[in-house]
Amino acid sequence: MQKLMWTLFITTAVFILSCGGHEPIQRQPVSVKVEVVGGSKGSGGLRYSASIEPDVQVDLAFKVNGYVEEILQVTGADGRSRSVQDGDVIKKGTVLARIRSQEYSDRVAEAQASMTQAKADYDRALNLYENQSISKADYDASYARYTSAQARYRQAAADLADCQLRAPMDGVILKRTIENGALVGPASGGAFVIADVRNVKAVFGVTDLAVSTMKMGASQAIATEAFPGTEFTGTITRIASFADPVSRVFEVECTIPNKDNRLKPGMIASLKTAAEIPAIQTVFIPLNAVVRPKNSTTGYAVYVVKENGESLVSREQIVELGDVMGNMIAVEKGLGGGEQVVIAGATMLADSQEVIIIP
Repeated sequence: MQKLMWTLFITTAVFILSCGGHEPIQRQPVSVKVEVVGGSKGSGGLRYSASIEPDVQVDLAFKVNGYVEEILQVTGADGRSRSVQDGDVIKKGTVLARIRSQEYSDRVAEAQASMTQAKADYDRALNLYENQSISKADYDASYARYTSAQARYRQAAADLADCQLRAPMDGVILKRTIENGALVGPASGGAFVIADVRNVKAVFGVTDLAVSTMKMGASQAIATEAFPGTEFTGTITRIASFADPVSRVFEVECTIPNKDNRLKPGMIASLKTAAEIPAIQTVFIPLNAVVRPKNSTTGYAVYVVKENGESLVSREQIVELGDVMGNMIAVEKGLGGGEQVVIAGATMLADSQEVIIIP
């Protein structure tokens, strides 16, 4: 009985496998969404998005270790005293914070006493050496001890001075990262970030096609969302000599006078260059239409829907991509405009796959 059951099992398995070899499984149509892509011609100028940055920005940190004892106090909007904070305007030389200095004062006193003693010993050695009462080696040793004591005193005095953190320039505080009682030092990171915003920079990136039209010293109009209808005028003051290795764009800076302090670091600005760019027919597609080719781990492709008798099939099309504009990307090679490109469902497709277009 058991032998009969095994015989039936093997016979059934062979039958199933033989049937499978003669009739391959048919792929089911894939539902996709498509979009007919079109071309657009470049205009006489190009519009860019820019970030407003300070003309000069400095990170301040304590050079010596210690506990924060005092932070600069200013009068707040409510008339009460408070610690200086982000957005406060400061003057060059202002003491922004102090750490406990007693230990450093003691070191100065000790170094000064040692220097005074070394100076007295050196004066005696000099007198004896001039009278030929000691050797030159003894004189040189006394002089070395004196100069060493002087160096230790200067270092101790410098460390004591570094217990105070002073503003190196007029500016505004962008960030304060310390509180009273905090342990600070060279290894603990910065205490303040300050910036000179009397002039600010609009920083933006341009393609290799546009960078050749940029001119140092040229005037440039800037607009911001914070001040609609207001146009700021700046001057192009820096053009990068090489492209960013990742984004492949050249960074450009436009310096703008900001005496009224209306433009703040971090604001988003927009600008349109006046440079004449040759009109080029460009095809744009949605970013979500781009996939990797099925037989390659490099490059990019899209799927184009074409008629195949009474059905529709997908065709893999290799493309070369250009600049990104919002959620669209330019296609430099591979599409000519007018194609039905798959914008949803592309990751499930293969070449010659039957598809059904859904709304």
